[in-house]
Amino acid sequence: MSKLIKTGEPPEIIVPLFGGAMRPPQHIDPEFVDCRGLEAGWGIKRSLAYQLLNDGKIHGVSLRRRGAIRGKRLFSVDSVRSFLRQQMEVAN
Repeated sequence: MSKLIKTGEPPEIIVPLFGGAMRPPQHIDPEFVDCRGLEAGWGIKRSLAYQLLNDGKIHGVSLRRRGAIRGKRLFSVDSVRSFLRQQMEVAN
């Protein structure tokens, strides 16, 4: 038998985090992505994304609270895929 030494401290408990620190893999196909999602999924960086948005080639929406200067820009995944398909047809 092993001897337990009482130190007055509770035993250490380790619990894996699945909330904010670590996310389980998501297997859903999103309708909208932000700039990071565009770069991760298609290699389209922020400047090109805004240029395509301004040219009307892809669609997006800006989410922000009333009176706020800053918000969150999201891009439609369907419009990005449609744009890329059109580029493939033009190339052929």
